[in-house]
Amino acid sequence: MAVIFDDDKLADCLCEDCQTYPKPTFPKREGVFCAVGRHGDVRDKKGCLCRHCPVYDENVIFGEYFCIEGPAD
Repeated sequence: MAVIFDDDKLADCLCEDCQTYPKPTFPKREGVFCAVGRHGDVRDKKGCLCRHCPVYDENVIFGEYFCIEGPAD
């Protein structure tokens, strides 16, 4: 099931708390990579919070490391 990006999902998203996600040098809210796909600055898998995320559960998706692998189908 494809995930549709919206502000509610962004508010619930755990991406910014993930070890793999690079900490931005300026305040900018990013995430919901299960919807938007890869993040250009993410290259190394350092742990994944996807399976613990409310967005993951609400949308019945499978997989992890969407910031590296691309969006959920």
